[in-house]
Amino acid sequence: MIPKKTSLVIFLFVFSLLLANPALCQETLKVGGVTSSSGEIKSGFINVPAGSDGPEIRIPITVVNGKKKGPVLALTAGIHGYEYPPILALQRLRRQLDPAKISGTVIMVHVVNMPSFLKRTIYYNPHDWKNQNRVFPGKIEGTMTERIAYQITNEVLKQSDYHLDLHCGDGNEDLMTYLYYTETGNPELDKKTLALAKNFGFKFIIHVTARPEGQPASTCSNASLFMGKPAVTVECGKLGRTSEEDIETTLKGCSNTLKHLGMVDGQPEPVSDQVWVRKTTYIRSEHEGIFYPLTQGGRHVQKGKLLGYLTDFFGNIIQKAVAPHDGIVMYVIATPPMSKGEPMVKIGGF
Repeated sequence: MIPKKTSLVIFLFVFSLLLANPALCQETLKVGGVTSSSGEIKSGFINVPAGSDGPEIRIPITVVNGKKKGPVLALTAGIHGYEYPPILALQRLRRQLDPAKISGTVIMVHVVNMPSFLKRTIYYNPHDWKNQNRVFPGKIEGTMTERIAYQITNEVLKQSDYHLDLHCGDGNEDLMTYLYYTETGNPELDKKTLALAKNFGFKFIIHVTARPEGQPASTCSNASLFMGKPAVTVECGKLGRTSEEDIETTLKGCSNTLKHLGMVDGQPEPVSDQVWVRKTTYIRSEHEGIFYPLTQGGRHVQKGKLLGYLTDFFGNIIQKAVAPHDGIVMYVIATPPMSKGEPMVKIGGF
């Protein structure tokens, strides 16, 4: 055991080295209205300017700037305001992180879509009725949802080296736990993104092929990938619930990522039996009506299996949701309202 006096001398020596060598310290980072120097944890807001469709929005963020130099990791939650476990997981992570023990910087966006969160709406911002995860990289002169995306892209994603976009099943979705790995065709980027996906620690990984050139990023994680930054989308939780298991599973995945990137001590817990989902199929509604699910997220199904049915408002069956191939139910809509064109079931194939 090292004597206390010797330990103090070692600490003072290392501390003096850090002071004498600024290159060993993490640089000061300004994100929105938050400026965090090396060894500091600061919270505040990113302001989204008002427009003709609504007032100024304040997005809550925390910047944990480590004492030592390292990568910048962005963690975004609340892209959809009814997805609660990732939001609660980031609150816990904020309490757990110690800047003195971190190499690099963690940018936490606690709730991206504040209007949806405060009004408890699924999918859409109640001011312009756009899906926050379909408008990236956004436009500063656009509608509210597009302005939010623009600010997140420029204040958070552009300043980050890695990105985890944390989601779960929305208030209407019975969803199993999985994440998305998107292949871009850039070997170096794909290698880093694949490692990010594998080390998060989930069993099921959906493999998405590259989006054609010329199309917009659309999703938050794709916005990062289009800038050459490794990013994955995480799904854990369902039906607007605040399950303790889902919160802790998301928190553990974030911890695995920090370890994988060398930002904190330790090694990520490996998952030896990861399953790759090679294709996904959506069964969409052909009418508006009332949906009756006959399956659950995570269920293995065979081709031809009846997964649910849609009725008109008088109880007459107007559409059946039948499994198009063998696979697993990634999610199923578990509440009655159904609009025309929306997914009723998402099936993954192997």
